[in-house]
Amino acid sequence: MRDLELPDAIASLIDELQVVQVTWLGIPLQLPKFAVYSIVPNPVFDRHFYRNGRRMAMVRLGRYEVPVIDPFRGHIDQPPKYLVIITHSKENRFGLYAYPADHVEDNVQVPKYHRSVRRIVQDFI
Repeated sequence: MRDLELPDAIASLIDELQVVQVTWLGIPLQLPKFAVYSIVPNPVFDRHFYRNGRRMAMVRLGRYEVPVIDPFRGHIDQPPKYLVIITHSKENRFGLYAYPADHVEDNVQVPKYHRSVRRIVQDFI
């Protein structure tokens, strides 16, 4: 049995999952490339705000305001070297949020049968 349950029409088209590896505060985090909207170098924050006691930032990208969230539940004080803009959808609603990154590798591939694939994609499918 496969670790990743994709529709047969899609699963038959891929042999590997493309992954964007983000490093923030020295800790790597893997995101499925299909969930990454864009990678923004040298971002500038438009404002800061607090949510649940955590300091976060907001950036404006065209007509969108995108919250910048620390993936490890820390505070966002200074702009990072990169922002990784991530898409999120639920039913017919679409949204964007961003993770800060010190380093980004956007050409990582993982075989679709690797045991980590399920963990990488679980929040995005």
